[in-house]
Amino acid sequence: MKPRKKIDNEKYTDEELKQALIKANGQPTKAAEILGVTYPSVYGRIRKNPELEIVQKAYRARTFNDVSNLVSAIAIIGVIREPLTDEEGTVIPNQFREVVVDQKTRMTAMQTVLSTFKTDEGIKEEVSVQGSIDIAQWLKNNSKSND
Repeated sequence: MKPRKKIDNEKYTDEELKQALIKANGQPTKAAEILGVTYPSVYGRIRKNPELEIVQKAYRARTFNDVSNLVSAIAIIGVIREPLTDEEGTVIPNQFREVVVDQKTRMTAMQTVLSTFKTDEGIKEEVSVQGSIDIAQWLKNNSKSND
């Protein structure tokens, strides 16, 4: 969906905002761009409508889960699949190469991404842990000797 030209902040429907939030993965800033309106208008409308707030939180949570699963896999495995491209830079479908990611980069990326995608239902400041694991030692013991 192409962004519209700037329109009066109140001249879009809740349904249009809902669809924009879905396309923007729950990000109000991106939804505002899609609708061609201001962020304060979108944010205010979301806060006034419980259904829109539910849509926003649900799509943010889904994005958080997708990203955290990806980051966790990279942190544990130590390899990321990078898409191959042709000479023009176009991605070749279903063609990848494996790229080794060192342990320090994996841990830094995991912290950065997970804090960036914090959500109401996702990560919380406090965590209840049953038992414990030294993740750095586990990764060292279970990763390939690529680091």
